[in-house]
Amino acid sequence: MSEPKMVTAAIVISLVASILIILGNYATIGGSLYTTIEGIGMILGVLSGLIVLFSAIMLKIRPGEGERGLRVCCTWWGSLILVFSIVSLFGGSVGGFIGAILGIIGAALALVVKV
Repeated sequence: MSEPKMVTAAIVISLVASILIILGNYATIGGSLYTTIEGIGMILGVLSGLIVLFSAIMLKIRPGEGERGLRVCCTWWGSLILVFSIVSLFGGSVGGFIGAILGIIGAALALVVKV
């Protein structure tokens, strides 16, 4: 059974978003010393990127979620991608910002899937 094109697009966009969020915030953490609040924001950005990555992978490997069907699966993982993409905006890096925007787009595609 093949997945709809919107799900494939949501997966790819969310994977790219997670990589940008992680790399953008991780590179900023290693760049120089920051205040405690900025450091916490950047660590939060990296953790959010990891959760977006996990959610995008789960969107791919758990397409049906048993009897509930594709719509419930896309809603659950798409919602996680959306929430943690928004949370990653507090990381404060340019790569994280672009990744967050892509994550929001990928989540929107996952949330509007019609089966």
